[in-house]
Amino acid sequence: MQVRFVLDYRSIYSYLANSQVKKLGVTIDYELVDIVSVMKHVNNQPSPLCPPKLRYSRVDAGRWAQKYDLALSPNKTLLNAMKEGHLPNALLSRAGLAAQQMGLFEKVNETLFNTVWTGTEDLATDEARLQFAAANDIPAALWEVADSPEIVAQLAVNNERAIENGVFGVPTFFVDQDMFFGNDRLSFVKDKLDALARASQ
Repeated sequence: MQVRFVLDYRSIYSYLANSQVKKLGVTIDYELVDIVSVMKHVNNQPSPLCPPKLRYSRVDAGRWAQKYDLALSPNKTLLNAMKEGHLPNALLSRAGLAAQQMGLFEKVNETLFNTVWTGTEDLATDEARLQFAAANDIPAALWEVADSPEIVAQLAVNNERAIENGVFGVPTFFVDQDMFFGNDRLSFVKDKLDALARASQ
């Protein structure tokens, strides 16, 4: 059995879910997408475009972080760089895909999530990204691979697959043919896995 985990590092709820998915005890298939592009395609709006939703999500995410005993201190410098367009479009998702190709995903995945949601690093320049790689013992080539046509194409494929499968936000989970949206649906994911395990006995 496995869980397909559709995510984007810009999503605070993906960060929360990432801290829990390994506890499911099955193989996790991490599928990086550019959720902003996906949401635009399906006519869904990100939280920053809806102030009441944004205010609530900040409070709600804090509650979940406390429940999970998880550090949460959003990297305002990095998030502002994303908001203002100083960080290349979907760069972090492409870095995750590059890490998968390079066999470095587990380390890079955790590092990127921590950088966005508990860190202070500024990744808006080439120099900052090289410093980030050196500080975290990650090959500097990660960023070059992330910019490669192959990775750009793979992200487009992932986006299209997500859209075709009904994804409208992240985190989204697939177990067998069933879709579950949101960090708060992980208990349903566990129930589905338990049901499949019982059916296979």
